[in-house]
Amino acid sequence: MEDDARKDKYKVTAWVVWLVSVIFYLYEYLVRVAPSVMEQELEVALQATPAALAGALGAYYFVYAPVQLLAGVLLDRFGGRRVLIPASLLVVLGCLFIVLPSVTLCSIAVGRFFMGLGSGFGFIGVMYLAAVWFHPEKLALISGLTTSSGILGALIGQIPLSHLTDVVGWRSAWIYIAFAGVIVTLLLMICIPKTPVWERKKLEARNEDFALKNLSSGLWAVCKNRQTWIIGFVACALYTPFVVFGDLWGVQYVRLVADITKQDAACVVGMFYIGWLIGSPLSGYIADRMGCRRRLLICGSFLSSIILGVIFLLPICSPFLLALLLFACGVVSSPQVVCFVCSLDVNPAFAKGSAIAVVNMIVMLVGGIFQPIIGWLIHANGGAYDAHSFRCAMLLLPLLVISGFFTAFFMRSDRA
Repeated sequence: MEDDARKDKYKVTAWVVWLVSVIFYLYEYLVRVAPSVMEQELEVALQATPAALAGALGAYYFVYAPVQLLAGVLLDRFGGRRVLIPASLLVVLGCLFIVLPSVTLCSIAVGRFFMGLGSGFGFIGVMYLAAVWFHPEKLALISGLTTSSGILGALIGQIPLSHLTDVVGWRSAWIYIAFAGVIVTLLLMICIPKTPVWERKKLEARNEDFALKNLSSGLWAVCKNRQTWIIGFVACALYTPFVVFGDLWGVQYVRLVADITKQDAACVVGMFYIGWLIGSPLSGYIADRMGCRRRLLICGSFLSSIILGVIFLLPICSPFLLALLLFACGVVSSPQVVCFVCSLDVNPAFAKGSAIAVVNMIVMLVGGIFQPIIGWLIHANGGAYDAHSFRCAMLLLPLLVISGFFTAFFMRSDRA
């Protein structure tokens, strides 16, 4: 209660801290999806196959996923300011690796590694700072606004960045992105104050008790819980099409099947993000209001698999129809956000951070694995780089989602 009273005196500071930290989250999300609008240019410049390029770009997800397990611990130990500033610099460093004069697949993989390493602190860092500066009853609102901001970053990484890449080229576009990262880092340094007194006392107490065994006990409790892996699989089944199609292969697919410009294709794929932007807070509201978390996930998985099947099985060439279907797919797959709450329901209260971190790690790791798998399937289909090859490879996505639909029936949650 005393801490909450103190927080009342810093309402403006709290919103400034949130706004600046969420700008970092928006920025790292833009960096995550940026390769999707320059994928063909990178293949030509590097003389790389889709599978090889996707493998190099996928280094982002392979480090982003496991770093989730450490992010919460480091934030608890050192506070938001001392963690987010270095994290932002790591993302900038990763961008610079991609614009090296003698860029190779190896340097791109190293660059994406650093991007993923820094980006792994984005969402968790924002929520950590929100928990420090805001009243607990406002955290749900902050979480929804933060998720929407990330999707906004993805939209910026699709449409405006597509135009920028055409005007200045992919290499110069990454230089601009790196420069934007420097500005974000300066904002973090200027606008995020030192840890407040009420939180500093908690940090000191935590640091006195900090031990590796305290971390491992929470992780072990979460990892040995069968429900954690069931929920994690449902979550990744719903989110992987977003990572694979939205973040990397979608623009090129739409360009091929609809025979339109890259900018128009980016607008079409952007409807997928808008569907998630609208559906995420709506799904959270329905789940809490009606108490139907598992049923919402079952319905979302089923409808998402149907829509994806229609997109990739039928010869749909109309940009308008593709945009409409992708928007609908974004809405019906957005209940994925409920999985994180479900993971809290089925795991011990002392392992809340680990419960969210493990599920998020599963989601991002599977997404990173599927990006190069889809690229390999595209190239393996007779070596042809055409709409038919893309459709055959993308059929893996509705199969994954329908498997998530069946898995959701085995979920257990305090609220159905």
